[in-house]
Amino acid sequence: MWRIPPTALGIDRGSKYIGLAYSPNSSEIIFPVGYLMNDQMVYFHIADIIKRHNVKTIVLGWPSKQKDIQEKITKFMQSLNYIIEKDEITIETMEEDYTSVESWEIISNFKKNEATDTVSAMLILERWKKSENK
Repeated sequence: MWRIPPTALGIDRGSKYIGLAYSPNSSEIIFPVGYLMNDQMVYFHIADIIKRHNVKTIVLGWPSKQKDIQEKITKFMQSLNYIIEKDEITIETMEEDYTSVESWEIISNFKKNEATDTVSAMLILERWKKSENK
């Protein structure tokens, strides 16, 4: 039986949308998953994505200067720990400054929407993979 290789899941947590991307640990390729509405069902959807893609590492975008958003991401991270507590999954943070600007340039759309959150998640995961050559 074929097994899905371990992957990393990049998350750009926004107040309205949560952008997601994943990458096999043995590859440089990053795939968009899409976005989820940031509502009461988000943790159930993330749990499903974790199982479906054999996620072993979650990489959360972390703004270096926005303390209020850091607090929200910390709470989000704590809630994620509840859904992965039985699994061998690590949660890491990666500096996400200017990923929104980069994603706007990539998709040529200068207003924030769900597509920019997805591209931002890809950029966060790309930065993480480049750091320490992961």
